[in-house]
Amino acid sequence: MKDTIVALATPDVERGAIGIVRMSGEDSLSIVRKIFTAKGFDNVEPNKMYLGKVEAKNFNDRAFCMYCKAPKSYTGEDIVELHTHGGKIIIQGVIRELVRCGARPALPGEFTKRAYLNGKLNLAEAEGLADMINAQSEAEVNQAYRLMRGEVSKGIEEIKTLLLTASANVEVALDYPEELLEDTFEPTLDILNQAKAKLQELYEGSKQGSIAREGISIALCGLTNVGKSSLMNAILKDERAIVTDIAGTTRDVLAGSFMLDGVNVEVLDTAGIRESSDVVEKIGIERATRAIEGADLVLFLSDTSLPESEEEIKLYEKVKHKKHLRVANKGDIMAYPRVSDIVIEAKNGKGVDKLIALIEDKLDLKGRLKSPVLTRERQIYAVGDALASVESAINALGFATLDCIVVDIKSAYSALASLTGEDVAESVVDEIFSKFCVGK
Repeated sequence: MKDTIVALATPDVERGAIGIVRMSGEDSLSIVRKIFTAKGFDNVEPNKMYLGKVEAKNFNDRAFCMYCKAPKSYTGEDIVELHTHGGKIIIQGVIRELVRCGARPALPGEFTKRAYLNGKLNLAEAEGLADMINAQSEAEVNQAYRLMRGEVSKGIEEIKTLLLTASANVEVALDYPEELLEDTFEPTLDILNQAKAKLQELYEGSKQGSIAREGISIALCGLTNVGKSSLMNAILKDERAIVTDIAGTTRDVLAGSFMLDGVNVEVLDTAGIRESSDVVEKIGIERATRAIEGADLVLFLSDTSLPESEEEIKLYEKVKHKKHLRVANKGDIMAYPRVSDIVIEAKNGKGVDKLIALIEDKLDLKGRLKSPVLTRERQIYAVGDALASVESAINALGFATLDCIVVDIKSAYSALASLTGEDVAESVVDEIFSKFCVGK
């Protein structure tokens, strides 16, 4: 990697206050000196900002320049950054001039790929960095940050150490078979069970962690005119749904969203479910039923100003198998109390904040987002593959030949090594970094 690469490191916009042009490679400093001058820059100090002048082909600009000396840099190579004014013409002109002086345009993700190849971060951490950049919610940012900081990698390294110990135990027993039962069998089984428990925790936690990427959905369910649309508006703090006293106003599934603990929560206002001969309303009821079945949580609303009907009881029987909260609405005119988790007044918003707190507890968002998780299918597959191999080794102990057990243990180790990038095909590495933006 003797060539020096260059790219815009800040967003590519028409105009901005500042644009950062980044170079990485052993010739970075000599190249930038051809277009940048500043007092003291001939004897440049690493990690210090210099204010000077950039001379492009057809214009000049005042700019800052900073030099990071290898290996103490993001990529592990010499890096130079020019902080110019952020006009697109300025940025393009500076990059063209740096290319003319010996750099070449960077490929997508090439800076981070060089950081990976130079041991500045592993593959899982690099993917965490990409996930941070592409995050659509605060929960995604937090999960990606844990991955980028190496919290997941640390756990993987602990499991790999266990597997190496187990493998060494079994390989010793290949030379001294009588030692397996006496001194090796129980310790090896214990080690493998430890590895299995850690892998299961990571695997199951990562499946739960999908809520950070995909968010959660909450369906409002109940008979017609129980206040579902009013509740949706109160939750979203917006007049999203039409509210009238006419039963059956909502004919389709309306959707709106808000953030809860950094997770995107989609609220679905469904049509009131009842027997109907109206063709349009029946279609709405069918869609409501599908939305309720697919929701992560159902809020079952009752109108406490009216007595509980057979129709309401039947409807609750249909949804009670789902994770749900029973919400008694119209508490200000309550005449017929219900068994419920909370009483609210959706029309004026009373009790809605307490309801949102109940939703948070019911879904255990804080608990589900607490642990570091894997964020990509490639990572989850690798952990699942390792888990299957460890379980195979555990089941084989005492029954299969020792060399078969070693194969299972090494297969588990290899799967985890592919996660961090120690044992992964070059084509996989290229594919991962090709998804990064240019300049990162």
